Amino acid sequence: MKTLVIASQKGGVAKTTTATELAYAAKSAGLAVAVLDTDPQATSCFWAAARGQDDIAISPVFPALLPSRIKALESAGCDLAIIDTPAVSKDTASAAIQLADFVIIPTKPAAFDLRSMLETIAQARALEKPYAIVLTLCPALHGVEVMATMTRMAELHHEICPVLMHHYIAYPRAQKHGLSVQELDPAGKAAAEVRQLYAYTCRRLDMSAGASDSAAA
Repeated sequence: MKTLVIASQKGGVAKTTTATELAYAAKSAGLAVAVLDTDPQATSCFWAAARGQDDIAISPVFPALLPSRIKALESAGCDLAIIDTPAVSKDTASAAIQLADFVIIPTKPAAFDLRSMLETIAQARALEKPYAIVLTLCPALHGVEVMATMTRMAELHHEICPVLMHHYIAYPRAQKHGLSVQELDPAGKAAAEVRQLYAYTCRRLDMSAGASDSAAA
């Protein structure tokens, strides 16, 4: 089993969107996937409730219980565990990152978000965990901020995921109904970038992408 952590000390950077979209992509590829929601706001759980299906196991969990839950999932044959973390909670993020095989750090290409992102990078580095920055909520027409962010992060030797997540209306429309953009509009731009992000994540986890391997190639 592989464990993926979605973490950032900044709120509103699409952590839960990233977690649920990747969970659906893994489920669609035929993998057994679970999402552990450590955020007191329980947004992933609300998404699951709106979904009204049990095809993706999503449950709230206290940070102190994460190790035992991860062990239980592995014993149950889970292929991928995704831990969705809250903002402004270094202790919870650290507890999750300790268990990670790979950490995704979502951030908007904006000054305050980038500053918070550096705190999460420091946590991942302190725990010697591989990580990558994913730029989220990017404008459809890229301004100088996106390219400047990518250039600066490269200069600092931080890995930036080559897949950008854009500020597409498809994301909130899908979430309203407990759906993934891959279900709402399979041929849309949002669904395409999620599939690319999933393929990238699988490579970083050294994990088979399952049935989506050929589609992502």
